[in-house]
Amino acid sequence: MRSFVLRSRWWILALPLLIGCAGCESHSETVKADEESAEEGEAAVTVRVVPARFERSARTIEGLGRCEALPDHIAPLTPAVEGHVHALLVEQGRAVKKGQPIVELDRAVAQADLAEKTATRDGLVASLALLKSIPRPEERRANELAVEQARITLEQARIAADRLRPLVKRHEVPEQQLQDAERAVHLAELQEQTAEATLNAMMIGPRKEAIAEAEGKIKTADALVAFSRAHLEYHTIRSPIDGVLDSVTCRPGQTIAIGGPIGEVVDTRQVFAAIWLSPRSASSVRVGQSARVRPADTVGNQAVAEGQDGEMTGKVAFVGRVADPQTGNLPIRALVDNPDGRLTIGQSIRVSVVLAAHEPILQVPSGAVLDLGDGPVLSVVREGKSVVLHPEVGATHDGWTEVAGTDLKPGEPVIVDGGYNLPGETAVKVLEGDGKEEPKEKADEHKEAEPKEDGKKAEPKKAEPKEGAQS
Repeated sequence: MRSFVLRSRWWILALPLLIGCAGCESHSETVKADEESAEEGEAAVTVRVVPARFERSARTIEGLGRCEALPDHIAPLTPAVEGHVHALLVEQGRAVKKGQPIVELDRAVAQADLAEKTATRDGLVASLALLKSIPRPEERRANELAVEQARITLEQARIAADRLRPLVKRHEVPEQQLQDAERAVHLAELQEQTAEATLNAMMIGPRKEAIAEAEGKIKTADALVAFSRAHLEYHTIRSPIDGVLDSVTCRPGQTIAIGGPIGEVVDTRQVFAAIWLSPRSASSVRVGQSARVRPADTVGNQAVAEGQDGEMTGKVAFVGRVADPQTGNLPIRALVDNPDGRLTIGQSIRVSVVLAAHEPILQVPSGAVLDLGDGPVLSVVREGKSVVLHPEVGATHDGWTEVAGTDLKPGEPVIVDGGYNLPGETAVKVLEGDGKEEPKEKADEHKEAEPKEDGKKAEPKKAEPKEGAQS
């Protein structure tokens, strides 16, 4: 009985100990589950990254503007005469050459007018040719016969007069009869002289004044023919330049007025990237300086992350000297080669004019640098966790910011999205397709770009951003 009581007391004393052990084991399992849950929660932080790069930087001036056509690379189609549209010879969007017919107007009236003017001119030319022509043998022979006839008549008159003189002296015939015979002789002499003069005049040709008058009339007729021909030519509207038929606003059967625009030909193989800068900023820009141009909707870190900023290069061709009366800014125009037509007229663009180049320096996307009140910070991914760095920030250009004063290496993945106010040592997950581990060749390029121990800098190699990354 006593033994039973002792054993009962032992169980009573051991029971709290057993309950405590069970509670400890349950708490241990709870803590372990909480740690696993916390680890899973940390791994759920998803970020986007872009590799840091070590490249040559440049001092630039950036402005927002638009794409403009060169003055001689855009030409409106305007008719010089009023007419009825007969046919459209080129489809919209087709490439055309200078002088190629595009629109043809009804030519019937103009062709009739040209035919009339041409016939009049041809008649005057024929008259001049007739005026200059020498007499035909038959015409010359007729005049020669007239001269011969006059000589015979003169000879007969002289013979008749000679016969009457002795008779008059003997008073056998009246003196009046002799006077009539002498007048007949004189008349015959005049007829002979007239025939000879006519023959001579025929042989010497027309007067110079008559020829000059005929030639003047022909020149007037030629001018009228040229005018009618030009008027007819204006009924075919041709392309003033090489380019693309960008628009056609007329239709067959439509009557168009003089000077009314009916289309436009544009050549975009070269364009102007135009921006407006303050006089102070524009004073640093010089003709011939390099300029980088990209569409305005792909700027900053978005363009860098996507790797498809569409950047093109050009040279400053014009620095304005007259400020805009409303804004006080000066126009800057950069000439850009655009053979593939990537830039369109009127498109909003962003232009960066390169003023001076500097030595290579470490750069990160501008969106990766944040200011949380204690100075600039940026986060990088190392061994699957975030590491917060406090860099010294330099100049910003083209969506990249110069940094120094940290252990950041070129090629390290810098967080550009999802890392705002992210504590250090936070487990992160790089978004699929962004910030993946670079191939060995890329990593070697970044290492080669780092400064060497002897203080010399290796030739920088550009670390291209991964496709699909965004700021």
